[in-house]
Amino acid sequence: MQNQDDLKQQIELLCIEKGVEPEEVIKAIENAIAGAYRKEYGGKNKLYEAEFDQTSRGYKIYQIINVVEKVEIPEREISVIDARLENPSAKVGDIIRKEIKVADEIRFGRIASQVAKQILVQTINNFRHTRVLQKFKDQIGDIVKVEIDCYRKGGYMVKLDKTMGYINQENILPIDKFRPGQIVNALIVDIIEDKRGASQIILSRTHPNFVKAIIKKEVPEVASEIVTIDKIVRDPGVRTKILVSAAEEESGIDPVGTILGRKNIRLINIMREISSSLQEKVDIIEYNPDDLELMVMDALEPAEIEKIDIDEVNKKITVFCFPEEASLAVGKKGSNVRLASELLGYEIEVKTIKEEDMEEGGYSKSPEIILD
Repeated sequence: MQNQDDLKQQIELLCIEKGVEPEEVIKAIENAIAGAYRKEYGGKNKLYEAEFDQTSRGYKIYQIINVVEKVEIPEREISVIDARLENPSAKVGDIIRKEIKVADEIRFGRIASQVAKQILVQTINNFRHTRVLQKFKDQIGDIVKVEIDCYRKGGYMVKLDKTMGYINQENILPIDKFRPGQIVNALIVDIIEDKRGASQIILSRTHPNFVKAIIKKEVPEVASEIVTIDKIVRDPGVRTKILVSAAEEESGIDPVGTILGRKNIRLINIMREISSSLQEKVDIIEYNPDDLELMVMDALEPAEIEKIDIDEVNKKITVFCFPEEASLAVGKKGSNVRLASELLGYEIEVKTIKEEDMEEGGYSKSPEIILD
């Protein structure tokens, strides 16, 4: 009885250490036994399963054979015709578990024992990894705090709960410079399988939804959908533009002011969460489809626009402003006008005007085009 209690205690300790269930430990033991038997006694192309009895510590070995129309791997398959000689109801797709008579004195050699240990550890780690990943599947689209482990291949290895993640170069900001042990925010974008079949958590600090998740955390009215984020466009590390609106039943709410907060304190907190250096600018624009001109002016802030021509058919907008404002409208490396175009779904062209060229009700016909 003492031996049974010892085994039970060892399994319980393993469950605590690895964060798995007792049933998963038993399954790992069975996989290890089957792997060791295959290495010591079975053919390398044969499939085996084991059943382990925790009470008696005994086990049974089964060879797994698939019923197929045409046999291609004799060690693993049997034709449906041959299978029906033993079982008339056999059909293609059935699995036959053929018990192997195992002597009580069976012993595994050193190599088989090593194989068993490797399979045991790998199986438990797989169960643990699957459990961790399942937890994170429910957090896709959420911001998490990760600990920087080290810099590798243009990105950062990070610690995330009891597993490791990687933020590649495309998913970090140009201004991001982290040190080991530093805690940073990242967005869980997805969980995918790599070429080896291993699951990988995709993290990002550049995805537009990274900004959206931060705003939801900082602004209760967005989290409760009193204020809606209609669209986000982003040049990571440089500028982000956001279209917002109030829910129909909340017509008295100022969506822009709600996100800005008193004395812009909410916006400052949002920018600080995006990057502690506050280098990335965040522009909030109210979605107002009935007043496209107003949205254009808001989207091109801080520039002051003198005139706007809208070509609805070709989805083009031409804006006119004085030279000192034109550079603001275009922005650094064209980021301001490019993001405004993407946000509104129109191609926006910025042209300059001069006071002496201004005519009554119009502007010169050949203004200079600003290129940054």
